[in-house]
Amino acid sequence: MPDLSRTAQTHLRLSPIERFDLQSRIVLQGDQTARTELSAREGFEFPDLEGSRQSVAWLLRQELAARIEGGDGASTGPITVDDAVAAVMARLSRTRCVATAYQPSDDPDDYRDADDQTGTLAYTCQLPDSAALRPVHAALRVAPEGTDRQQAAQRLLAAYVEHLSSAPDRPVHAHHAVFSRPYSADHAVMQSMAVMETILPALFPFDGWEDGDD
Repeated sequence: MPDLSRTAQTHLRLSPIERFDLQSRIVLQGDQTARTELSAREGFEFPDLEGSRQSVAWLLRQELAARIEGGDGASTGPITVDDAVAAVMARLSRTRCVATAYQPSDDPDDYRDADDQTGTLAYTCQLPDSAALRPVHAALRVAPEGTDRQQAAQRLLAAYVEHLSSAPDRPVHAHHAVFSRPYSADHAVMQSMAVMETILPALFPFDGWEDGDD
């Protein structure tokens, strides 16, 4: 087992932008090369986050099943909720997020030393525009129970899987607060998973639509 703390001392310290780029590759693609580099340069072993990705898939399955199947898990056609969740996860693994700027806080209380400084990281993710799914989703919400609802559910699932498979990317700009250097692996994971707050509403837009009027 390599001495990660000693290895880290032999490398230049990561900037917040470099750290985000490595973290996002681990979160989204499970990139083991990025994980090895990040672990060596941070001085602690960064987990592969496969369990976190599986948790995301499980939660999406529950959310979508509640809408499509009434939460009972019954399949009503050739395209299933599991097919749709697999399409989400496949698109997630193809998503690229790149840091564009880092602005340290100008509040003296947010700066103690180079390893404990807060700031704002700006980044851009390449994500599909889900607007075309909105009328199909609205039709499901008003469809009466029975055959009409089953057909509306199938139309939404089919459109959703096709959208996730082939819709072109567009840049989505976002930002979040970061520390200049995480103090533990758990802290680094919590910080890196914040990118999901930008990605999941684009890949799974139904919650946002249901908060307001379709």
